[in-house]
Amino acid sequence: MLRLRRYSIELILAGVLAGAVAYFAYLGYGLLTPSFAVEPFSGARALQYATKKVEYGPRPTGSAGNIAAGDWLVEELRSLGWDVVIQPFTAGNNSPARNIIAIRSANPAPARSALLMTHYDTRLRADRDPDPANHDRPTLGANAGASGAAVLLELARTLDVIATGHTVCLVFLDAEENDGIQGWEAAMGSAALVQRLDTDIPRCRTPRFALYVDMVGNHNQRLYTESTSYVPLTRSLWAVAAELGFGNWFINEPTWTATDAHTRFREINIPAATLSDYNYPHRDTLNDDLNQLNVDSLARVGTVLKTWLERGAPY
Repeated sequence: MLRLRRYSIELILAGVLAGAVAYFAYLGYGLLTPSFAVEPFSGARALQYATKKVEYGPRPTGSAGNIAAGDWLVEELRSLGWDVVIQPFTAGNNSPARNIIAIRSANPAPARSALLMTHYDTRLRADRDPDPANHDRPTLGANAGASGAAVLLELARTLDVIATGHTVCLVFLDAEENDGIQGWEAAMGSAALVQRLDTDIPRCRTPRFALYVDMVGNHNQRLYTESTSYVPLTRSLWAVAAELGFGNWFINEPTWTATDAHTRFREINIPAATLSDYNYPHRDTLNDDLNQLNVDSLARVGTVLKTWLERGAPY
């Protein structure tokens, strides 16, 4: 009986020891590998993010609305557990501007990075508005300015970063929207980003690819490919969209050309592409308001990006 009791105690102690080892191994794993939220992409949540941005009113670079919206972006990204880097620069007409970069990865961090970009500023002038009297008024930018940011924010909340196999860099660009206006150039925020990528954001300095997302939340969405985008990149993304049943909205035909953030990366030989509904009829008008946004459009784009990224962004 004594021998049996001693044997039982030894079993209990062995079990306790094994449990302790497993517990501390779990803790150690948690220190090495951060816990990320893994949820389906929500178009409804993305629409909430877009609505919040539009509540700040017009957000041209350097304005009070722009600064307040940028501060909110920083706070939201940090609350979701992302590291945030702020990159200040001077834009057109000596306007103060800043790019906001959110970074996340496993630990140790993968050597390769994935760069997803959008812009959070809005245009100074609604110079495509059908009423010439509105041409000197700033745009509200619900689709051109809030939809891309909303998609990236919802990705920040739901993306399984570890599954991507990348250090993920979400870039919210300033000073992208005022090309053609006196004193401004096209894509100034992305130009500043590229020029100082090595020094300001070393974790993102050699991206495997760069993808620009803009005007992706509108009704009657039709996402054609942009003619100067890196073809293997667009082919891969649009193939995932077709697989998910979104082929009626993602149409793999290069029907338009733009100089935007992806152009800056193509110029330095980094594979880059733009995802946008460039035929959006209310671009640079006062009608670019929340009534133009569609929850299903946001959900389609976000789901395609999340699925593609979590497969390792193959192309």
